[in-house]
Amino acid sequence: MLVAGALLATPGAPASATEAEPSSTVTLSVTPGAAGTVAAGEDLLISVSLSNDGSTAMGEGTLTVELGDAVLDDAASLSSWLAGDDDVDRETVSTTPSSSLGPGSTHSLQLSVPAALVGSDGTGVYPLSAELVGTDGAVVTSAHSAVVVRDAASAPGSELTVIAPLTSVASSTGLIQAAALEAFTAPDGVLTRELDAVYGRPVTLAVDPRIIVSIRALGSTAPESAVAWLERLDAAPNPIIPLTFGDSDISGERQAGSDTVLQPTSFAYALDAADFTDVDELIEPEASSTPTPTGTAEGTADAEEATPAVPTLDQLLDWDYTSTSVAWPRASTVVNDDLPVFASSGYDTTIVDSSQLSAADGSPLPVAGTVNGQRVLVADHAVSDALQRMLAASGEAAKSAEGALLNAALAVRSGEQAGAGTGAVLAVLDRTSMNLAGLDQALSAVTLGGQAVPAPVQAVLDADSSVALTLTDVPQDGERIQHISALLADGRSLDAFSSVLSDPSLLTGQTRSDLLALLSNTWTTNTGGWNVAVGTARDETQSTLSAVQVVDGSSINMVANQANLPVTVSNDLRYPVTVVLHVTPSNGRLVVEQSDVTVTIEAESRRGAQIPLEAGVANGPVLLNMQVLSPTGVLISVPSPVLVNVSADWETWGTVIAAVLVVGVFGFGIVRNILRRRRQRRNAVEAPGSTEAADD
Repeated sequence: MLVAGALLATPGAPASATEAEPSSTVTLSVTPGAAGTVAAGEDLLISVSLSNDGSTAMGEGTLTVELGDAVLDDAASLSSWLAGDDDVDRETVSTTPSSSLGPGSTHSLQLSVPAALVGSDGTGVYPLSAELVGTDGAVVTSAHSAVVVRDAASAPGSELTVIAPLTSVASSTGLIQAAALEAFTAPDGVLTRELDAVYGRPVTLAVDPRIIVSIRALGSTAPESAVAWLERLDAAPNPIIPLTFGDSDISGERQAGSDTVLQPTSFAYALDAADFTDVDELIEPEASSTPTPTGTAEGTADAEEATPAVPTLDQLLDWDYTSTSVAWPRASTVVNDDLPVFASSGYDTTIVDSSQLSAADGSPLPVAGTVNGQRVLVADHAVSDALQRMLAASGEAAKSAEGALLNAALAVRSGEQAGAGTGAVLAVLDRTSMNLAGLDQALSAVTLGGQAVPAPVQAVLDADSSVALTLTDVPQDGERIQHISALLADGRSLDAFSSVLSDPSLLTGQTRSDLLALLSNTWTTNTGGWNVAVGTARDETQSTLSAVQVVDGSSINMVANQANLPVTVSNDLRYPVTVVLHVTPSNGRLVVEQSDVTVTIEAESRRGAQIPLEAGVANGPVLLNMQVLSPTGVLISVPSPVLVNVSADWETWGTVIAAVLVVGVFGFGIVRNILRRRRQRRNAVEAPGSTEAADD
């Protein structure tokens, strides 16, 4: 074996302790050179790094490096070894004294292991480890890695297809606002950084259509940086496939009860015709205007006054994709019942993580297969995870260590596939990390390691899928599914409610796109924020559903045979609505002459209506039960009943009494006049006789 010299120390705080203190945090890494690979018959270079990240000094010890003498021949054994399994035969290749290490200090060591000690079992992946033992004999820390011994004359064993997502930050609004787009597409914006990392590299892009639509929907008001970003994406030589709108959680939707993969339905609510007068490149020529008569003054005037066209749903979503038939649910969230729904929604191929799949008799997984007749692409879990860890690693030493493990995962995969007659490997990146900055370095490590060559997505799309695979169900968390189920129910309620609008898509389009944004996979790293966003969305749904209602009135007294019931309807929406007031009396004391009254209420206003009533067979209280319906008969609300006290007999008796009084008054006057005239005649007759008597 080879014994190396003392560790080289990077200056730090002075150390005086001779043993590791409990508060010391010691980090050890061991990394094979040349991206973790060595050609058979060559010496192996190894880098060892020891860091004290704690607040107290680490004491002296002994550092031992060991190399396995048998190949790790499958992904399970490699995974087990990297997880800390020490039940693996290996030989010591280096024993080195380690001096005390102060807080913040780092020691590093470079080893060269003779070729005679490397690859005793032939080409393949070998376990590599390092261990620090204190002066008391206790293990302070250890690290596991792997080294690939390959035949220098052999070509790379695999074709590696990498799919990288281009997504935006989590949001609960269906379209990204202009200010956010300007920030995201600025020189240091998240979308710019993502596109910079993948542009022109051997990577397939999975693009969230929400980004494309958000920029296009702004028309001429879109930020210049956003327009330039979209033009650059269009010019990218990378193959491109679409995610679902908003990168929505399609397996969550299905498990919550949806019988289809949800898609946007309309963006009319977000389009302003005035913004598209100078954006002809977005609109197909035949759809850019409505044909008008020419050659007459009237035709010319009509053309000048015509409303500018806005892009259609299809135009906003249109892109030159490599394929539009690939569904990509989040890893480890799929159950067997999901796949037929994806297929019926137009996705004839689904990307599934290899951790959920198995082949008959434990044979190696192909890159493509079928599950109960549904075609799947197998995303290699170990390779994808190693690639993602390399992107997330901080510092060159950590990235090199992860690059070695990436090549080890690829080498194991190549070895497994050798007997299956296929060498294609699919790796997918986590769409929630949004960190693609180190992708070029990771791909370079793969090239340097000689384990795989890049391949476009078409290579796996065209792969033979005749092998039958078994999918192990991994359903999503029950609480998350309950939330999604509630959101889907709210969406159905809003779809029904929207029939009060002359153009329901103004409401349903926004409802759907907001829902898809809220179901985005990017929310899964922020469960607390998502729960708050779900609660807010549900509250807004209830506010919308109660936005059109009858203003409660007081009870009324009806003393006439006929009367009009005044009703006021309020509309808090930003769109005009039309409703039908359907009134039903609780008994026959009152007859509603017109039970259905149609009312149109302008946006954010109120309007009154009159419902004609007629007294029935008797007097007494009547409850008028009212329903507010949409023109298509959908129940919108049920206001409180209105109490009507019917006293229609008062009108009859009042008329009789008034007539009697009139007759009485006139009769009294006539009788009085008759009596007065009789007295006058009687007095006139008696007057002469009285005079004669006086003369006598």
